[in-house]
Amino acid sequence: MNQEERQVGTRVERIRAWLARQQDTRVGRFSFLMFKRYLEASKNTGAATTAYFMLSVLPTALAAIAVFGTSGGDVNALANRIITRMHLTGSTADIVSQTFGSTANNALAATVVVVFGFWFWGMGIGQLYRDVYERAWHVETAQSNDQVLFMVWYFVACGLLGLMFAATTFASSHRVLFIPVWLCASMAFWLWTPRFLLHKKVATRRLLPGAVVGAVVLGGMIGTAPLWMGPTLNQNAKAFGPFGVVLALIGLVLTVITTSLACAVFSPVWEEFRGKESVEAAAVGVEPA
Repeated sequence: MNQEERQVGTRVERIRAWLARQQDTRVGRFSFLMFKRYLEASKNTGAATTAYFMLSVLPTALAAIAVFGTSGGDVNALANRIITRMHLTGSTADIVSQTFGSTANNALAATVVVVFGFWFWGMGIGQLYRDVYERAWHVETAQSNDQVLFMVWYFVACGLLGLMFAATTFASSHRVLFIPVWLCASMAFWLWTPRFLLHKKVATRRLLPGAVVGAVVLGGMIGTAPLWMGPTLNQNAKAFGPFGVVLALIGLVLTVITTSLACAVFSPVWEEFRGKESVEAAAVGVEPA
């Protein structure tokens, strides 16, 4: 074995030793439990949800922009605010401007695309989230009227995304005022989603930790988007043109959706973790932290 191989082996052993030590800490035990439950519940749902999102929700957003343009709204002003807010430059800014303008000029076509996108992929998003919640909470809820639930959930989710989109176009001073509104709306949504999709089989109190984490974490990602989303889009546009922008968008959507699925799993993991801590504390005769 040469020196380089010995160094690699030493680094691997150090990593293994560090991971072993983390398993003995409170944070480490929770993190490993969270990771295990996420893998069990998600089953690659993030990739499927991202594909459905790109094929249904984005066309719905473009159709809404088209209606906004035909009703007298200035899509160029809207595009310019997004470009300024996200610090987009060069070909990325051109793509945003052209997309908004061409969509407004083809409102009928955009609306037809929405109908097909919603019918074939839109309702599937709610089903994917329900399946994750079912596996995370170990419940079964499939009923004959679930397609109606998925339809309602889809349009409520699109409304929340529209609220988020509107916030990105506000001036900086106004966005500060929007933060509590967003947190309340987001928390209510992540409380309502599992209650609605699981037919109220899980109590609201048990869902609260995941709703709080989801609202804060996803809100933080959205609030800091100009710091990481804009530069990523610009860099990909320079390297690969419009194709690079599409790849970057898919990657960003996958990141956000995967995070939302992890937040969906948080509540049952937290409940299980606290239960184990209580049992261990009772066994040694001390109060749990």
